[in-house]
Formats: sequence, structure tokens, C-alpha cells
Amino acid sequence: MLNIIFIGSSTPLALTALQSLIATNQTILALFTSDAPQPNAPELFPVQIENNETLNQLARLHHIPCIHLNKPLKDYLLQIKGLNADLILTCCFSQKLPSSIFTLPPLGAVNIHPSLLPKFRGPDPVFWQYKLACETWGVSLHKIARQFDTGNIIDQQHCDIPDGLRSSQCIHSLAQAIPELLSLGLVKLKSTPMLSSIQNEHHASTQSLPTPSDYTLVTKMSARHTFNFICAYATINTPIKYAVQEHIFWLIKGISYNHIIISEARINKNIITFPCTGGQISARYYFE
Repeated sequence: MLNIIFIGSSTPLALTALQSLIATNQTILALFTSDAPQPNAPELFPVQIENNETLNQLARLHHIPCIHLNKPLKDYLLQIKGLNADLILTCCFSQKLPSSIFTLPPLGAVNIHPSLLPKFRGPDPVFWQYKLACETWGVSLHKIARQFDTGNIIDQQHCDIPDGLRSSQCIHSLAQAIPELLSLGLVKLKSTPMLSSIQNEHHASTQSLPTPSDYTLVTKMSARHTFNFICAYATINTPIKYAVQEHIFWLIKGISYNHIIISEARINKNIITFPCTGGQISARYYFE
């Protein structure tokens, strides 16, 4: 078993990772989280938490010390050093770990990243995998290095992502691969800590956070990939922009796609069916 410091925020990926460590009897010395602290309230009797929706709740349930980060991570150096951890594990944490911290433990520090590195490095890989028509999905366990998402790969697990998922559902699907990723990756790390794969920079890609203009539809993608992008991200609050014949349609829900070729868009009430590479897509919209 390993003595581990866990650093992350409350996402399905991080929650699954922490649950997996607990289930395999790893010792979690402390949880450092960028989540806002919950208000203190007196507890008159112990409460069994059934739905662990935050890292803080999960930590409390298993008596793991929880530190809410309100300063840069480097300011916690002495506290982290005093824990004498074997390993630091991060997941869904936006701050860069300084080398003074990620080189502290004997096994260093590792991160869980929701893509098959070196492709789709950056802060929002799920968005870009949809936007750029990713064919092969998965999660990576890699060493933390000076640059984000560039460290040696310890293990990777492929994932099947069904058509028509919301982005939140996709993240839950990716999270299902984390228990096996950690099970195999931690064994490799303990037994052969120097055995890892250098990322191939020729295959690397890095994307920044998406901007509003990235929510514009590019119909040169296949009908299937375009449909999945709409399903993943189109809502009434974040519609996908589709422009045709100087008109703009704001897509709010993907309905269906098929491989029947049509030459022009058709409208039926609040549903638009439009041509795309290799087929057609139907989506609900509002009109500007």
C-alpha cells in the first residue's frame, strides 16, 4: 500500500479516483482541494453519507484530513513535506504543481488526464475531443512534469463513448475506466518506477479553454461527429451556432442523424434538418 496525498476538485473523475484509492486500502494522508469549503455546522450525531457528491464529503466519511486551498499550492510546501507521502496524485486540478512539490515524494507526482496523451493536452480535453471528432477516447495516468500534461505515461485505458451523450455523461463514462487505470498504474509505479513511456511530441496536440466562437458548428465533420458535438454541448444556455444562407440558427438539442444525403436545410416548426458530410442531422433550435 502507498501513502498518498490527493489533490483535486469535485468532478466525477476525481471522486471516482479517490473512491478507488480508498477501496484498494491505499492510505490517503490528506486531501487538498480547490473546492470552496462548506460552512461549518455543529453535528449532534454522526451522519452516514450515501451520495458522496464532493471530495470533502468523501474525505469526512473516511476520516481523511481535508485542506481547502485558499493560497497558491507552493505556500503549502512545508505542510506537504511534513506528511512524508510516497506519492502525490492529482485529478481535475487547475494549478500547476511547482517542482519543489512534485519532486518531494519518492515516487513523485502523477495526474489523471481524460484523453489518450499526447493528444488533447490542455484544460478542457473533453470539449476538444468532441469538437475535433476524436475517434479513440480514453484516460491517461502520467507523471507530472514542468509543463502541463507532458510527463511520461504510466498507463492508459481506452473507453467506448456511445453516441448522443451529454458532456457530463461522457465524463461519467470516462470515470468508469479510472479504477483499472489506477490499479494497473500504481502497481507499475511501485514495482518499476522508472518504467514509463515518453510522450511522442510528433503526435502531441494542445488546446486552450474554448471560447464562444468555438461553439460554432463546422459541418465538414461527419454527420455522426457533428451530431455528438451538438448533443454534448448544445443547451438553451449554451446554444451551438449554425449559419446557413445568411440566417443563424441556435441549436439547443440534437435529435437524430442518418447517412441520407440532402441538398439543403429543411425546417419543421422548431426543428431544423440540415446536410452534413456524409448525411444529415436534425436538431431543435431557436431562430435569430
